[in-house]
Amino acid sequence: MKKTIFCTTVILTVIFMLRFAGSVIHYTRAAMEMCYEIIIPTLFPFFVCSGLLIYSGFGSVLAKAASGFMRPLFNVAPSGAAAFALGIISGFPLGAVTAVQLYQCGSLSKSEAERLLAFCNNSGPLFIIGSVGTAIYSKPIYGIALYIIHIISSLLVGIAFRFYSKNRHNSPPMRLDTTEMPLTEVFTTALTNAAKNIITVCFAIIFFSALCRAVLDVLPLSPALYAIVSGICEFSTGTLRVSVLDYGIYEKLVITAFILGFSGLCVHIQVMASVSGSGLSLKPYMLGKCLHGMIAAAITAAVLRIMPVSAPTFSGCDYMLSASFAVIPLLIAASAAFVFILFLIRRLIIIQKR
Repeated sequence: MKKTIFCTTVILTVIFMLRFAGSVIHYTRAAMEMCYEIIIPTLFPFFVCSGLLIYSGFGSVLAKAASGFMRPLFNVAPSGAAAFALGIISGFPLGAVTAVQLYQCGSLSKSEAERLLAFCNNSGPLFIIGSVGTAIYSKPIYGIALYIIHIISSLLVGIAFRFYSKNRHNSPPMRLDTTEMPLTEVFTTALTNAAKNIITVCFAIIFFSALCRAVLDVLPLSPALYAIVSGICEFSTGTLRVSVLDYGIYEKLVITAFILGFSGLCVHIQVMASVSGSGLSLKPYMLGKCLHGMIAAAITAAVLRIMPVSAPTFSGCDYMLSASFAVIPLLIAASAAFVFILFLIRRLIIIQKR
């Protein structure tokens, strides 16, 4: 049955691409340019560095630092902290790629790697603060608040998934230690894997982005629905389209928070390509990203209800100053929520140790 549905979908896709070949070719060219100008320069160096850290044994250092909270909080071996840390610093899809590498190195069990996938693949500060906050909304403080909420939501997803396959296939205490590998071999292995991963990611983006944009051009969607569906398909395009909707800042930020948490199907395709062949299930990952989007939107909506952000109708320097001061409560509330989450984490760790 699954094979029949898959084959039917592929056939319909081929027919659609033949019918709208001009649009598909145009968007494919645009996606290739995006990969050449943005994806490869920003992701490939991080992929190489991630591999160097993993295969040189640096993960054992992070494992020591994370030994006090990874197991009691997320039910994941301490070495999994490498994937989470790289995920929140470097962005998509480095967290998922690192989680798979940790599993293939034997540092994580199957169920631990699946739990980790549910919350380690996040958008980085460069995109949320730089692209969303500064470039799209012209307010870096928006991006800072959204990034804090994004990380809080990720932590909550990780806590929720600590019960997934509980007490099954947990790895014994171990260290991610490959220091006996010669440095030349470490570099060669990291470079080879990085090249493989970046090629997989780029071609997934090219195919999926071109197909989705061509399909959306055909569908009779309203501007709001078009923006939301665009975000569900490809999060960077979606966040840009949401920002120009004729909505208030409240609705825009809530929708943007959901899109950033869900990440978009294009990112999910990249993760699927990275996980392919590893034997890991993607069900926890997909459920985790859906939950991430909903939690992020709910927190943003709650914070904005408690501390509303209002934009005045006048323009010029007064507008810029007033808008900046108006969003300060959002940042304060998001930071307070982050501190509260840290307090809950500390209490959970204490309870687990008793």
